[in-house]
Amino acid sequence: MEIKYCKISTKGQLTIPKDFREKLKLHEGDEVILYIQDDGIIIKPKIVHLGMLRGLLRDEIVLDKAIDFIQSERKKWRI
Repeated sequence: MEIKYCKISTKGQLTIPKDFREKLKLHEGDEVILYIQDDGIIIKPKIVHLGMLRGLLRDEIVLDKAIDFIQSERKKWRI
């Protein structure tokens, strides 16, 4: 995990470091989504096309639990 420290301006603005913007392919005028999670703020790029969804929830989904859930739901629907 890469960590950077930033300051909030008097207008409440925050500058995203250049290397972070490059990694997320963010450019001037792009929109981002902010949401509160636990005790912090998560910043994600706004989805403009479906290709941007690839890997978006990678860190938020535990694959083994997801597979178990899907299999149990499929069993409920079997006749």
